[in-house]
Amino acid sequence: LKSHGVVPGERIVVAGAGPLLVAVAAGLLAAGVKPLALVDLDGRRDWLVRLPALATRPNLAARGARWWARILAAGVPVFRRHAVRQATGVDRLETVTVAPVDATGAFAAGKEWSLEADALIVGHGLTPGADIPRLLHAKTRHDGLRGGIVPEVDRFGRTSVPGLFAIGDGAGIRGADAAVAAGRLCGLAVVHDAGRIGRAAFDAAAAPLLKDAAGHARFSDAVAGALALRPGQVASVPGRAAVCRCEDVTRDSIEAAVEDGAQDVNQMKHFTRCGMGPCQGRMCGEVAAWLMALKLGVPREAVGNFTARPPLRPVPLGDLVGTFSYGDIPIPEPAPL
Repeated sequence: LKSHGVVPGERIVVAGAGPLLVAVAAGLLAAGVKPLALVDLDGRRDWLVRLPALATRPNLAARGARWWARILAAGVPVFRRHAVRQATGVDRLETVTVAPVDATGAFAAGKEWSLEADALIVGHGLTPGADIPRLLHAKTRHDGLRGGIVPEVDRFGRTSVPGLFAIGDGAGIRGADAAVAAGRLCGLAVVHDAGRIGRAAFDAAAAPLLKDAAGHARFSDAVAGALALRPGQVASVPGRAAVCRCEDVTRDSIEAAVEDGAQDVNQMKHFTRCGMGPCQGRMCGEVAAWLMALKLGVPREAVGNFTARPPLRPVPLGDLVGTFSYGDIPIPEPAPL
């Protein structure tokens, strides 16, 4: 939709949480398709509580208000404090069932709705792109507000690995404006650490940048909180649901791996192939880890994170091997007799 202006269907249900939910619904309207329904995990009160924080960035808050105005003016049905319980069909999507949820995201008692749809768009938050810091063994920690496993960084983006910096969504979900502010601080730190400017010049230049970065905190915290995974969502995942879509690994399979002795996510990955597909666990890793933690009765941090392995993104094989002929292959000298 964003890159190519392509819509996935005509009767589209948009479900999830946070500003991206509203952005997608408004984008569909701009493309000429009225969503069949908007299913919001949050209720009116949840949005009202966030308003003071969102108002700290009036330009972004105004854009969100315009999205909501467009959606409501078009008459799109909005199911507040609801989530998708199941999607069914034969060979294609036919029906989406929507049910009420409580504040934790768990399904609650109440009327369920069956919607005839040909497409379902679901978004429940983002995960940090921290693959490179993890691959280089930088210290990490789990931050539920920031989307999961993030590298430990100082105010300038320095990680525990000398010379390695992490900013933007690579250091936790904070939003585009906060990422730009972090990038300026990181650039200044790189120049200082390389010995190109002295400490006095560094401190003088850093002061306004740090103030600017702090000005983004309330807004980014509010947005990140709206996107953060909620415990009731994980607990409500059915046993037969495919958690890892690449390898078709269900919750039942993950829990069976725990029963067979898996104690962390990499052992579970070995048992089930969860996270071995093209997305390398970016789509399923956090939920799979939470499911393991629930089954084991331990904190999320105790089950670890999938090991990052190159290539970090799918690439054509030709980009890895290049172009060469048989004559380019080095042949070692024969061993002496």
